[in-house]
Amino acid sequence: MHYFDWTATTPMSQNAIKAYCETAQNYIGNPSSTHILGTQAKALLEQQRKEIASLLNVNSNDVYFTSGGTESDSIILSSLLRSPTPGQIICSAIEHSAILEFKSIFESKGWTFTTLRCPGGYLDCETLKNALTDKTRLVTFMKVNNVTGTVLDTSSLVKVVREHEKKIGRSIHIHCDAVQALAKIHFNINDFDSAAFSSHKFCGPRGVGILYCKNKGISSLSKGGGQEKGLRPGTENLSSICAMTVALKDALSNMDENYKKLSKFRAQIEMTANNLGYKILSPCSDSNKEFSPYIINISVKPLPSEVFLRIMSDKGFCLSAGSACSSNSRGKAESVLENMNIDSSDRRSSIRISMGGLTSQEDVDELCKALKEVKTEF
Repeated sequence: MHYFDWTATTPMSQNAIKAYCETAQNYIGNPSSTHILGTQAKALLEQQRKEIASLLNVNSNDVYFTSGGTESDSIILSSLLRSPTPGQIICSAIEHSAILEFKSIFESKGWTFTTLRCPGGYLDCETLKNALTDKTRLVTFMKVNNVTGTVLDTSSLVKVVREHEKKIGRSIHIHCDAVQALAKIHFNINDFDSAAFSSHKFCGPRGVGILYCKNKGISSLSKGGGQEKGLRPGTENLSSICAMTVALKDALSNMDENYKKLSKFRAQIEMTANNLGYKILSPCSDSNKEFSPYIINISVKPLPSEVFLRIMSDKGFCLSAGSACSSNSRGKAESVLENMNIDSSDRRSSIRISMGGLTSQEDVDELCKALKEVKTEF
């Protein structure tokens, strides 16, 4: 099989697997226990926290371990539900469902949940500026879109929010879903008050992630034994945390090399798709827009997404129609594309091709060959 669904999940690296197994075998204590095995596990946990913080270039007191990107997003948003006074939340309309699914919940509680359309997949600073009010409490946007690979200019967007803070005389929490960005592109995590990361997006284990949060006013709705300073209670998944640390270290060390390689691969896929008459829905290489080389979305009309994916699967290729985090992944992807002003016929025929560090030239050559075969056959 040729794997082109890295945005959904990445294969766990051998170094991460090794770290997981060694930790599981050698650290059997609960980090919350006070006996020797518990204190050893606690020491290892805090060592991982410091190493992760060093890799992210943040304060270790601002690093929390979670089950992944979705929970990290949820902690930040659900914290606002404790507020006795509703306010406004602003996000881009192309966010992951981990953010957008909160819309109905907040609106039922009297909040204003403003989603901003993103023509071409980008959020304009003026659009954000016009949406801000004296009731804005949270602004959240994803760094790299998981459907098309567009990269938001978060530094400029953050400046708009910070200027508005001066006008209203109080702070606004800025959150970033950086799940598809970490260890893939360069960006400044310290721009944000909080950010969400997921281990299985950079060849770590599934079911573990990171919440960076420097706002100590955040209070989780989940309650339990007080782990992670009460922000994410529950026994820490020490083996997965250690494996995640190793995976992140490896991914960051290979980031620039992978970026260069995958930029070449993406350009090849784009050229092949264009020559075959497919439509590129992601930003093209010759545009002046910033995008991730890890993701490219194309329209394969007249074939619907499901038909095309089934044909490609039979040929030995794993592709996607959108986010794997939903049973209605095509619908979620279409919603993102709609808010990018993509034509409905292209939305129904969109497929996502995503790559990673282990993607080879042979994989890409075979994919391009298969794209041509399908075009000829259908």
